[in-house]
Amino acid sequence: MEQLRNTDDAGAEKLLPATAPVGLEMRILPWRDVIVARSDEDDMQVIADKLRVALPADFSATVLPQDAEHNALAVRVDAQRGLLIRFADADTYPTFFGTIVELVAKILILILPMLLLVLYIGGVITSPLVRFAEAAKSLRLDGNEEQLFAVAGAKELRTLAMALNDMRGRIRKMVDDRTRMLTAVSHDLRTPLTRLRMRVERSKEMPSKQAMLDDIATLTAMIEESLQYLSSTARDEPLRKVDIAALMKTIVAGFSDLGHTVMYVGPERFVYSCKQKGLSRAVTNIVENAVGFGKIVHVQLSNFPSDRVSIVVQDDGPGLAEGLHEKALEPFFKADQARSSKTNSGFGLGLSIADEIAKSHGGSLSLENISPHGLRATISLPLTRVVALSSSKAEDVQKQASARQALVKGR
Repeated sequence: MEQLRNTDDAGAEKLLPATAPVGLEMRILPWRDVIVARSDEDDMQVIADKLRVALPADFSATVLPQDAEHNALAVRVDAQRGLLIRFADADTYPTFFGTIVELVAKILILILPMLLLVLYIGGVITSPLVRFAEAAKSLRLDGNEEQLFAVAGAKELRTLAMALNDMRGRIRKMVDDRTRMLTAVSHDLRTPLTRLRMRVERSKEMPSKQAMLDDIATLTAMIEESLQYLSSTARDEPLRKVDIAALMKTIVAGFSDLGHTVMYVGPERFVYSCKQKGLSRAVTNIVENAVGFGKIVHVQLSNFPSDRVSIVVQDDGPGLAEGLHEKALEPFFKADQARSSKTNSGFGLGLSIADEIAKSHGGSLSLENISPHGLRATISLPLTRVVALSSSKAEDVQKQASARQALVKGR
């Protein structure tokens, strides 16, 4: 203040800009303008009185209103001049919104890099684990892939992938060894059975001869079924384009020639990429099971529901008891008491073989009872392997719809 008092207006204009770095805005104005603009409100006068007490005796001060929210301080320098003092941003107190924005900005500056780092680290760690989980779900020991779990990423993840691949290899070797042993045993049993059959046929004890031949035939059938189950032909068979409609009709014709009532319901042509021998074996096993327990069997081929290819085999037999539908797909499981009183009804491997073949195609096999009686076996396959036909698609769809209606009426 003393410097301003002893300085003219030109000198004051040079001195006042030095206060800008502290956030104050100062300027010289005529004191008479201050007298005119000062406020007569009581609260303003109280502030002015306190300022006069704080200032030296030869200085006076007053408060000037600037707008609805801000005020300024005017100090009398001399008889003619006054010094107007106000904050440079004209905002003594920051607004609530400004405080929130500042707080959010600080949080983002501090937390956002950490959050991005956590997400990156989590992705680096969890992505391979998710791939491992998906690979484990699709793991099949009959596949040809050498390393199902990709060895990549951090050292720990590479170690885990190598350990999983080694474990898969050991399990596969153990299963292969067991399969080779059972196959060898089943194959070697054929020779003594053949010798036994020849001796029985030469035997002159007629009362027990036929019973012994029947038992030998049963044992032979069981061995053949076991060899079929243990065979890797269907597992290693490549995919090829097959008209499965013609394949189903061939299977139906084969059973019809043996005197069974088996009918085909479905389109005339339906080209599908599959393992032909394996799929034929699966459907044959199911139909053989159906004709053993029912008098009339229907084999239906359709793409209903629209995202699947369905092969449905249903009979009019007694069906399965409650709770046996899942167990019937297990190897060596027999539910003759629920289906029939026959004792010579296989080794319990036909449906297990069909289930394995369906899974090797990426599909499934399910069993369900039909009202009032009967059993429905459904092989559900992915639609992605359907091959487009040159014939009209609308015609095929119409034939499939008609086939479904005929099957419903037949029930």
